[in-house]
Amino acid sequence: MRPKKDQKKEWEALELDEMWTFVGRKKRKVWLWLAVERASRRIVAWVLGRRDAATARRLWLALPPRYHRHCWYFTDLWEAYVEVLPRWHHRRCPKGSGGTSIVEAINCSLRQRCGVLVRKSCSFSKSLSMHTARIKIVIDRYNTTLN
Repeated sequence: MRPKKDQKKEWEALELDEMWTFVGRKKRKVWLWLAVERASRRIVAWVLGRRDAATARRLWLALPPRYHRHCWYFTDLWEAYVEVLPRWHHRRCPKGSGGTSIVEAINCSLRQRCGVLVRKSCSFSKSLSMHTARIKIVIDRYNTTLN
């Protein structure tokens, strides 16, 4: 039997996706970007920002270092991911293919648990800091239920 450090690292899989919310009014869109580990369904990183490559880069930097190597990244066809993720490890999945079904299900689950993520809601944040705090609480609570 070989020692652990000589054994090959198993490749992990992450699904990445973004969903829009708003702060104050619907014209002030804020995008919630998520990175979800396929095997455990745990949200390993998230950021709030615009729907652009700069925010995708912030999500990449928010990932724990162990996910920067030996990992497959499954995303939708949004171009921002192509600019940020390593080309050989990135798998783009067309809508309906099931490649990002786990992260899409978690998006729905978060929308049910957090009123500020619902598009047609009376519950909304007036400031970005409160919006971030409320989302953090829901994500932390979600991750603790996965034991």
